[in-house]
Amino acid sequence: MRNLFLCFLVALTAFSCSQSDYPGYDLSENGLNYRIVDDQDGLQVAVGDFINVRIQYKTMSDSVFFDSDQEIVPVWIPVNKPSFRGDIMEGLAMLSVGDSASFVVRADTFFRMTIGALSFPSFLEKDSMMYVNLRVLEVKTQSEFAQEKQILAQEVEKQFAELKEKEMLDLKYYLKINNITQTPTESGLIFIPVKVGSGPRLITGQTVRCHYTGTLIDGQIFDSSVGKNPLEVVVGSPDLIDGFNEALTMMSVGSQATVIMPSKIGFGRSEIDSPIPPYATVIFDITVVSAE
Repeated sequence: MRNLFLCFLVALTAFSCSQSDYPGYDLSENGLNYRIVDDQDGLQVAVGDFINVRIQYKTMSDSVFFDSDQEIVPVWIPVNKPSFRGDIMEGLAMLSVGDSASFVVRADTFFRMTIGALSFPSFLEKDSMMYVNLRVLEVKTQSEFAQEKQILAQEVEKQFAELKEKEMLDLKYYLKINNITQTPTESGLIFIPVKVGSGPRLITGQTVRCHYTGTLIDGQIFDSSVGKNPLEVVVGSPDLIDGFNEALTMMSVGSQATVIMPSKIGFGRSEIDSPIPPYATVIFDITVVSAE
């Protein structure tokens, strides 16, 4: 959800407030429910700045459903003027570096207008309220942030390059310790038959039902259909990764196989914080149940 957080903020200089419907909170002139939890004497936030924040989203029953501490990439937010009544940006303009605050906002408005999301969590009702709790860690001007962004981009590219190189070393080691000697196909796919099926091989365009378990090269399972309904797919569909499509064309009904897929025919250069890391070799255990 990280891309949902790069779109809010504010700057106001004077505030009048009244009693909020939420105990411990004040109500701003613009209709924002806010509470300053920790008031430090740091650098003041201004419109046009970018702020690095530690941020949490919580339901009104105090259940956390987003925590930036669980993210790999720091959360930086551009500071803009408030654009609607109750806009959290109004409250952010009150803050300085080191301050922490809590805001009560309407969930659908926050996700749609503040964050710019096309949808919001299904467990939240449209007219429900939610907490946004945050602490300002750092503030930068637009020019300072532009430099920071460039440095960060360079560092990310360096990490990607290292992961790409590491993938080949990890795969070579995995094949060695597991005594896997099958020759890869032209694409790099390593197909290890476990059980021979019946009938002809599957072909592009066939509708197939299969069970699968996907793991990373360290054995961590990231997805599985076992215990659920079989996956129903069309062989050759762009909805499947290239390696999975290729593996199916090497199988028939009833066959089982373990298939090793380098990232170039798998999930490629995924996001840093993706469940499947960038340049990760994946392994699928596949059983073809039926085909039409």
